[in-house]
Amino acid sequence: MSSRFLCSAIVLFALAGCSHLPWHHPKPPAVQQSLLKSLSGAVVYDLPQPPPDAYLLVTLADVSKQDAPARQIAEERIQPVDASPVEFHLSYEPADLRDGVDFAVSARLQQGDKLLAITDERVSVLGHSGEQGPVKLSLKATTPSP
Repeated sequence: MSSRFLCSAIVLFALAGCSHLPWHHPKPPAVQQSLLKSLSGAVVYDLPQPPPDAYLLVTLADVSKQDAPARQIAEERIQPVDASPVEFHLSYEPADLRDGVDFAVSARLQQGDKLLAITDERVSVLGHSGEQGPVKLSLKATTPSP
């Protein structure tokens, strides 16, 4: 009986020791936090209902260099375009923003390559001189070419 007890004690002790090995207790998965930030707002327009194949393109861009094209930071394409106002939500990487830089958000209503309406005023956002959101953009109809 003592050999059975000794054998059982050894097995029990060995199993208890195994419970501290790293593969016995799986680590919980690392929590991935989104590093993205966002800017939201609405596009308003006083235009007839856009055609079903029209889309709204909202863009966040670095507009600090006046002699160079704007560097696009984020973009959202919204289709179909519902009645005004149309809400938008732009996600961007904070690392894409630099201190002392001017950022602006704009919108275009298009049907294929045809421009139907556009924001005609600069709307500064983020950075030192801009709003943090929510942002309101107003579309103006473009004049049709003759």
